[in-house]
Amino acid sequence: MKKIIMALCLCAIVAVSGCGKSGSEDKKNSSAESSSQAAVEAMAGTEDSAREKYVNESVDKAVDENDPEDFEVDGYYDFYYDGFDKVYSNEELKKAFDKIEKICSEANFSLSFSYENMDSDVIVSYNTYSQYLTCSTIKAPYIKWVLSQDPDLDEVVVRDVCWPGDDGRIALEPDGTEHTVRDLIEYAIEESDNTAYYLLYRRFGYVGFNDLMYSLGVDYYLGDSWIFTYCNVLDMAKCYKDIYEYAQDSDNGKWLTKLMQKTDVETQITEALGGKYKVSHKYGSEFNESNFHDCAIVYADSPFVLCIFTDQMPETEESCKVFRELAKAFDDVNNLIVKQ
Repeated sequence: MKKIIMALCLCAIVAVSGCGKSGSEDKKNSSAESSSQAAVEAMAGTEDSAREKYVNESVDKAVDENDPEDFEVDGYYDFYYDGFDKVYSNEELKKAFDKIEKICSEANFSLSFSYENMDSDVIVSYNTYSQYLTCSTIKAPYIKWVLSQDPDLDEVVVRDVCWPGDDGRIALEPDGTEHTVRDLIEYAIEESDNTAYYLLYRRFGYVGFNDLMYSLGVDYYLGDSWIFTYCNVLDMAKCYKDIYEYAQDSDNGKWLTKLMQKTDVETQITEALGGKYKVSHKYGSEFNESNFHDCAIVYADSPFVLCIFTDQMPETEESCKVFRELAKAFDDVNNLIVKQ
């Protein structure tokens, strides 16, 4: 009953706000969105421009020497870590941990993250119980569930409604416009189109998705017209780990992760590591509540999931920095782990 009451309250809040790039804002926020989006486009450059490949020569040297050490890192850290046994260099791992600690201590906004290596039990997390609006990060887990039902991707869906306040591609089309399920999935992931996501939601519902969340040990759920919700970063990270595992032996899953490698905003984790690895991600922006998130599957030699939630003005050069800095630090951590 408590969840139902909360759902009704949150529905009223979320229905009047945009949770992706396509949400419309009041005049003040529209201006902020326009200027910040211009900044994103300026720093993103052209599509074919190569990103700088992140290299840490000290970490690479430690790995090349192939001399495992028992994990012993002195010092107190505000973030949680577990699962380490041996590493290639305590010294280099301490540098990475110190960098992460510095990022946490200097953040003048709410910051949460969860890192997990897919080949081991290694996890590093921070501020994991804070609740944030999911924004559009929830679209990838929802679409993963839809794809797991083996839907007819050529089924036609009629655009007869729009998500309230949306001014994205599909919302601007005439009533009665037809799209395939495949098209809607592509728009929802690549362009973060809210109405595309809403039409999928109306077609496939949410009960099965909520069942999946329960099975994953995730404590957030969806409801009638309640397509965005609040959750903590640890729960969202479980969903992206689920996407990674699904894509290992599913053609639909592989297609989804490929779509997640070509989204229209790739200035966060992808900007830092996309020149080195394939990065499947879904960002989330909400200008009214100043939320900016990114959740990624990084296909390093030993893949990892990294989810970062923040309360800061979305899609600006300044707000992207923390994602890039953490991504580079966790790339160092990931490379130093000795697989047992």
